[in-house]
This record gives sequence, C-alpha cells and structure tokens, in this order.
Amino acid sequence: MECPHILIIDDELSIRELLKFILKNEGYELYTAATGSEALALAQKQKFELILQDMMLPDIGGIELLQKLKEIQPNTILMVITAALGWQIAVEAMRLAAFDYIRKPFDNDHLKASIARALKYKELHKHIPITSHNDMLQNIIGSSAPIQKIQELIRRAAPTDSTILIQGESGTGKELVARAVHANSLRREAVFIPVNCGAVSETLMESELFGHKKGSFTGAVSDKKGLFDVADNGTLFFDEIGEMTNATQVKLLRVLEYREFIPVGATAGKEVDVRFITATNRNLEAMIEKNEFREDLYYRLNVIPIYLPPLRDRKEDIPLLAGHFLALYANRMRKYVTQFAEDAMQLLLAYHWPGNIRELSNLLQRAVVLCEGNTIHRKDLEHHISVQKQRKNELDVEIPENGLDIAHELETIERAYIRKALAKTQGNLTNAAQLLRMTFRSMRYTVKKYGIDPEEFA
Repeated sequence: MECPHILIIDDELSIRELLKFILKNEGYELYTAATGSEALALAQKQKFELILQDMMLPDIGGIELLQKLKEIQPNTILMVITAALGWQIAVEAMRLAAFDYIRKPFDNDHLKASIARALKYKELHKHIPITSHNDMLQNIIGSSAPIQKIQELIRRAAPTDSTILIQGESGTGKELVARAVHANSLRREAVFIPVNCGAVSETLMESELFGHKKGSFTGAVSDKKGLFDVADNGTLFFDEIGEMTNATQVKLLRVLEYREFIPVGATAGKEVDVRFITATNRNLEAMIEKNEFREDLYYRLNVIPIYLPPLRDRKEDIPLLAGHFLALYANRMRKYVTQFAEDAMQLLLAYHWPGNIRELSNLLQRAVVLCEGNTIHRKDLEHHISVQKQRKNELDVEIPENGLDIAHELETIERAYIRKALAKTQGNLTNAAQLLRMTFRSMRYTVKKYGIDPEEFA
C-alpha cells in the first residue's frame, strides 16, 4: 500500500494535535478537520484509506456524518473515537459498519495497533466494500477491556508460529478467534482447516488426519491425502480438542514434536509445515488428573493460552454485537430493520446469555425475521428469553446410565466460578474471594490447587 491517507475529525484542537503526534512516525499522510462540514469538504476532494471520527461535533451529529462519509467514500475504513458511547450510538455506528471504537482517554499503543490492523484488513480486501458482514470472521467485536486484551494478544501472536490454545464456554467465538489469528498471520494466503474432534469417530480420525495408502484397510480403494497434507503451509484448527482419543493424542504429539507424520499403511514419514490452533470448553487440567488427556500434549498445545470470557462478563459489548448482527441479518434478508427499542436493548443487557454470542446471534436473526416494522421491540425477544429463564430456574440435570464422578463435576463448577471471579476482578485474589464469600487463604489455596495463574486475568 502506498502512504495511507488518514483523516482525523475532532473539534478539540488538543486531541487533533495529540493524534498527529502519536501517528507522525507511522508513515501516514495526516489530515485534520474540526467540524463535520470541514470533513465532508475534504472527503469530496481527497481519497482516504481511513477516517478517525469523534462522535460529538458542534455542527453535524456523529451518526449523520458517518452516513455521509460512507456515501462519499464507501471503501474507506471508518473508526469511531469518543469519550462516551451510548448504546443507541453503538448500535447505529455498528450498523453503518464502523470498523473499531477508540475510547477517550485512549492508550497510544492500542490506537496505533487498531489503525495498523484496520489498514492491513483494507489492503487484504481492497476490491471489496468495507461492510460489517465482510469482516465478521476477521475481527473480534467489542471494546471491553477483556476483548481489547484478546485483540492485542492476537496481534502479537498471529505473525509467529506458536501453538495457541483457546479456552471458553460454548458459543463464545473460539473459531472466530482462530480465524482471526490465521487472517493476521504470515500463512493467511494458505488454507485454514477446522477439525471438530468430537464429530469424527476414532476409527476414521487417523485416516482423516494422516491419510492412507491404497489397500491399507478394507475400503481403502485408492490413496487419500489427510488433513495434514492438505493444510501444509497453512493452519489446522482442532476444535473440542478434549474429545480427541488417547491414541490420536499420542500421534498428534509426535507431529508437534517432529513435524512429520506417517499415513496409514505407509512405511515412510512425511514432513509437514502447519500452524496448530486448538480450542476446548472442557477443563483439560481436570482431565489430566483423571488420565483422560495427556499432560505432555497439554503443555505442547498451551504455548499461548487465550481465554474467552462469557458474554455475561462483557455486557458492555452487547450493543456493538447487537448492531453487528442487526446489520448482518437485515442485509441477508433484505429487510429494513434499523434499530432497537429501549425496552428491547434493556432486555438484552439484563439477560444472562447461557449460549453466549451464538445465542445472541440466533435470537437476533429470528427477531429480524419476525419484526414487522423497522424497530425490534421487547415482544420480538422476550418469548425466547422467558423460556431460557424457566430452564435455568429448573436446574435440569442429567445422570448418564453408567453414572458420573460427582466430585469431579463439583470441582469443574468450582474452578469455573474461580475463573469468573478472577476475570471480574482482573486477577485480584482479595476481591475475588469477597465475590465468592471465601477467605483469602481459601482462595489462594484453591487457585493453587487448580493451577490457575491470576496474572492471566490482570
């Protein structure tokens, strides 16, 4: 990309000068505007790769200016900078495909990283208009502190070949993170192949991963390439790695150690150059204690851990996600649904989201389908939420026919609450202990017992 042209729009001279100072050595051609009218005049004359816009201007509303700039320059990256972002502005800005949100006061390094990431995305998609549904798989949506930390971790880890273990509840977006890592890596021009370890039987897993030679077993009527072969020079994403059988774990460990594999029925190994990303919603440490997961494999996979918080622990991101899904499904279904009523958004913010982002996505897809006007109201949402609340209150549990280890189940629950409390308190043991009505000594013992590092949440 040639020297990118960036327009800074802010009515405060001190902010404009500060932004120019921060970005002056980054190789950008910088322009500034103090008002919306001045910005529109510049946009008519000069093409910009990125526009950094304050939402509180003296002459034109922030949303109205976003709309007009998008009409003038549809392929320009739009980024919002604001001291206060109410949910109405967040939803509308997301619907209009604002790429990112920078909160005042901002962190200089985070600002520079966000701009660099946006320009890199634009270069990779230079022939496609920048809209919210185009970057669904490439960006982790949110402006909360945990999401900013994850974005920064992705930015730093992606260019390396380090193995990554993504942990989090179902529906928190583990595959989206894996795809974001791949998209920002040096392997982005090669393939990204997801493998659901729980969806392939043990008898087929070895053949699927390593391939096989003709005649190596009944039904092997020809040579077949395995996923390691197909993914050479690219990225392999093992989802639900905790479901992988012990026998396959042993073979995967060998590939990680020696970067070679042997197809079924072959006698010679094949070298492979693959980046490994794995994910799980299970407690691998507890599985190691029960000899259900190999400890040596765990340490090979857990080079760079990424923990995805549940949606209920990052509710400030709900308006951004809601605006994103509103734009996505309204566009897909060709319906002019543009906003949420106040009571609808308050319901979304109050709900506990057991299914996390996946549940929010499904609910808003259904709401867009059923919505009769251009506004989603509480009545379009509350049936689903009332049913889920009833299910939660019933505390429906199941016991397998062969029974279960109740001590292990209770330990899993305890560990989950410890992690949630540490996430809420940014790793502060004293405050986390108070949240869970524990003594500090009990909290310290329990954290050590489960091998949890409080610094992970700092």
